[in-house]
Amino acid sequence: MKILAALKKIKHLDRKMEKTLNRISKYCSVIVDNENDDAPVYNGQDIRTMQQQVKDWATHKAAIRSALHLTNVRTKVKFDGKSLSIDELLLLQNVVIPAEMSTLTCLSRKEKGGYGNNSISKDSWVIVQYEPKQRDMDIEKLENKKEELDELLDNLNIETDVVGLD
Repeated sequence: MKILAALKKIKHLDRKMEKTLNRISKYCSVIVDNENDDAPVYNGQDIRTMQQQVKDWATHKAAIRSALHLTNVRTKVKFDGKSLSIDELLLLQNVVIPAEMSTLTCLSRKEKGGYGNNSISKDSWVIVQYEPKQRDMDIEKLENKKEELDELLDNLNIETDVVGLD
């Protein structure tokens, strides 16, 4: 099974579990006014069966997730001149690059309005502690790196077999 198929399977299991949990919640108790009312849609055995189904699906989902984690740690890929695991690439995509982008976007001029502001005298000047052109180039490099990484991870999801699953 490929990574993408495993992710789809997890999503499918999540939908089945949610649907069954809603049924359990809705039909686990019913109000019957008199003996002529219709019998409940599901009886106690049906509810217990649905509970077991949810447990089985959750166990299957956990096995798939575990296999995905193993796959992400064990599969090495070349990126940016280095050999990295899929897990390291995911951390780069979701933690490192966003942190670098946040740091660079913090580098902006704070003063607005110039000399019209009463708290700024005409003898004041602005000291910029960064190089705006370099910041813009660094942001562009990170955006390109993120796009390249996104494409690589998309391809890995399609091509990589999950370790330990049939």
